[in-house]
Amino acid sequence: MNPVLEVPIETLEGALRSLPFADRLEVCDDLSTEGWTPLPELVRGVRAARDQDGRTGARVVAMIRPRVAGAVVAPVLEAFIATPTVVEACMREIESMAKAGAHDVAIGLLRKDASVDVEAMQRLAGTARAAGMGVAFLRSLDLVRNRDQAMRDLVDLGMERVVTAGVLGWDASVATIDVRVERLMRDAQIANEYAASRGLHTVTIVPGGGVRSSNAREFMRVSSDLHSSCRVGGVLDAEEGCALRAVLDAQYR
Repeated sequence: MNPVLEVPIETLEGALRSLPFADRLEVCDDLSTEGWTPLPELVRGVRAARDQDGRTGARVVAMIRPRVAGAVVAPVLEAFIATPTVVEACMREIESMAKAGAHDVAIGLLRKDASVDVEAMQRLAGTARAAGMGVAFLRSLDLVRNRDQAMRDLVDLGMERVVTAGVLGWDASVATIDVRVERLMRDAQIANEYAASRGLHTVTIVPGGGVRSSNAREFMRVSSDLHSSCRVGGVLDAEEGCALRAVLDAQYR
């Protein structure tokens, strides 16, 4: 089992600092508001930097969250509703990210009833795959009401992975790590059992939300795949990234 560390970045400098310890770079715009679709120029630059770095085979993941008129900034249900305008914008951005060199895209559209918008996601995932990209689901999973059904939906959609803090809402501090890990384990169980019953591939749970080198071993009870901003005081910290990398590698050596 190979450990995987995914790091969200919003600048080329952040990508360069993360390449020594990251297996995936999730390229976003404005992480202070939980991220939006990045400019193609940034994705192109990150891909070039990755290709020139002989030490790494890191995958470049483009977040898909369009800044359409009236877009809700706060990470709440309304910010991820699949309106026709949002879906069309996502389609254009997926095509743009493919041309810029992204290996994968991460999308997470929901319905007003706080469920996964399966129809919209099918359309977007199909577009991404036709362009040769993998598809992951955003942490908007934490905004759905029925997580068990959502996990089944993600399996049916063929999502490769989903980032989640294992809480309801965006504030990961509302639950202890033990409670979060228990929820994440249930997510994995539901997905694995459903996938097995349908002869499908399961979806990989990627714990995120405050994951650090100090608590990584707890989250690795769920998965060898972690998502961490590797930030200290709101700033990307290479020492923290390397420390987290060392924990992952030691656990699965």
